[in-house]
Amino acid sequence: MRLALFAAALLGLVSAAPASRPDTHVVHEKRDGLPMAWRRHARAERSTVLPVRIGLKQRNLEHGGDLVADVADPDSPNFGKHWSAEKVANMFAPLRETSEKTVEWLVAAGVEASRVRHSVGRNWIEFTATVDEAERLFNTKYHIYQHKESHGYRIACDEYSLPPSVQQHVDFVMPTIQLDGLRPVSQTRPAALAPVPLTGLTGLANCSTLITIDCLRAIYGIPVATTNSSGNQLGIAEWADYLYLPDLKTFFHNFTRPRIPADVAPEFISIDGGKASNLTVAEAEEVVESALDFQTSYSIIYPQGIRLYQNGDSVNVDSVGTFNIFLDALDGSYCTYEGGDQPYVDPAYPDPNEGGYTGPLQCGGAPLSNVLSVSYGQIEGALPRFYQERQCHEWMKLALQGVSVIYASGDSGVANRYNAGYNNSCLDAHADYVSATGTRFSPSFPATCPYITAVGATTLLTSSIHGGEQAVSSPPGPQAFFSGGGFSNIFPRPPYQDPAVSHYLTHHAPNYTEATFNHSGRAFPDVSALGLNLATVWLGKTYGIGGTSASAPIFASIVTLLNEERLQSGKGPIGFLNPTIYKHPEMFNDVTVGNNAGCGTAGFPASPGYDPVTGMGTPRYEKMREVFCKLP
Repeated sequence: MRLALFAAALLGLVSAAPASRPDTHVVHEKRDGLPMAWRRHARAERSTVLPVRIGLKQRNLEHGGDLVADVADPDSPNFGKHWSAEKVANMFAPLRETSEKTVEWLVAAGVEASRVRHSVGRNWIEFTATVDEAERLFNTKYHIYQHKESHGYRIACDEYSLPPSVQQHVDFVMPTIQLDGLRPVSQTRPAALAPVPLTGLTGLANCSTLITIDCLRAIYGIPVATTNSSGNQLGIAEWADYLYLPDLKTFFHNFTRPRIPADVAPEFISIDGGKASNLTVAEAEEVVESALDFQTSYSIIYPQGIRLYQNGDSVNVDSVGTFNIFLDALDGSYCTYEGGDQPYVDPAYPDPNEGGYTGPLQCGGAPLSNVLSVSYGQIEGALPRFYQERQCHEWMKLALQGVSVIYASGDSGVANRYNAGYNNSCLDAHADYVSATGTRFSPSFPATCPYITAVGATTLLTSSIHGGEQAVSSPPGPQAFFSGGGFSNIFPRPPYQDPAVSHYLTHHAPNYTEATFNHSGRAFPDVSALGLNLATVWLGKTYGIGGTSASAPIFASIVTLLNEERLQSGKGPIGFLNPTIYKHPEMFNDVTVGNNAGCGTAGFPASPGYDPVTGMGTPRYEKMREVFCKLP
């Protein structure tokens, strides 16, 4: 058993704090039900040492939406006037009073001031405490929980409390009610279509069987790029799914015209022990996600470059896939003092496990790309509200800096199956937690964050590339998928999408009640792209790969090309896309056929205009160029 992880090397037991009177505390966070993938194992040992972290409330977050709109709304006189990282950090840094009041409470409760440290951006407080001391501080009880499939262990509580005078200064405390981490968006992987070298399915005659780069160019009007501006690399983030370079070379040889040179490879950015792309064939058996992302993207944007952000050492498997270590590397102010953002959910570095990364957690220093494409995600109902809100605020800060963040919307329709133990799971009636018998729709996070662009998946409606598209729905079976979409239970609908979404709810949505989904929540996806039978070379053979994991990098590549055109004309990158997307529906092919079934229902139907299956539709490059390149 891995209970030794919780001891954190026993850096010296701290003295017990004076008991806090329960009547001086109010509940800050509460989990109303045990996540279905976990079982309570035993009470946590009182002497076990916990790395406690308190997220302090930041200033001006209530103005975040307006500040982003000021630089991202195409009708704003400040469109494109993006902020520096320093300006962003200064705008949202916690008040001095917030830190002082929280530390005063800790000291009064028996935590010596010498034990308390602050993060780089002073938005986190960090100290170690025994379980006994933490239970007194937060008026709670800690238990050891075991994952039903991986059998890993974590320490957590069902609820915790804070004094009212402190609660107003605190976002959340860790470790407390958190149990689940993030996992890749699932994909379908049909049988091999043909071994390489492949020539019979190239061109445009076979696009209904295999979507090649030629097909994408013809359907969406994507041009062949010819210029290469410095600093316009597309950034693709990966966790544990490494790029196998021989497959990239083979893909270039078989599917790119003009042919991309065999020695072209992404710029490698290692974050917290991320491994280079020098895999053996045996190791490459797990690399289909990276193969899909990079082969398609490179073929669209070359000679533009790509950055591979390889996150984590893949040894701390209970935590692989969390986004906070990626955000830490992009923004030093997001880091906690000594690394790790959520004990037992986010990876902790140095990693004490055999073969783990022994260096410190990276805090800033990673280059920031104009466009970030990510095909990983989580169940909104499986993570604490404050945790998701705080992370969403970080995506907001990147939006202010002119970064376009693109996420896959998920492959489970209105249900969700990101995590082991949560296959096709829905939520209980109150959206409090994931339930095997739940009937409430289960949205995806971070796709529900209003500061990112979520991408759904489509497929060809007929055998012709001129016959239009429909929402993807693969044949029934274990690899079946529907394009993820729906409405957040945490984030309210942002103003930029309110007219389009309100029209959908009034004229096209099924008659589901509030017990089924949150009618006032942020709707997703925002857009779509083809996501079934994408040509992908994997271990020397060509497959048709499907999923929103295929759709997101296609759309991100198109945005990268548009940024290139803007840079060539002396303008800056587009930045946050959504305000322009919703004001210019002419930039998209409207998709009106299909649905995204789940939770015992047909989900939502595609419809004219916006729908929570395909968003505003699929890209029309020439129209997008016309709109985005005319903006200042």
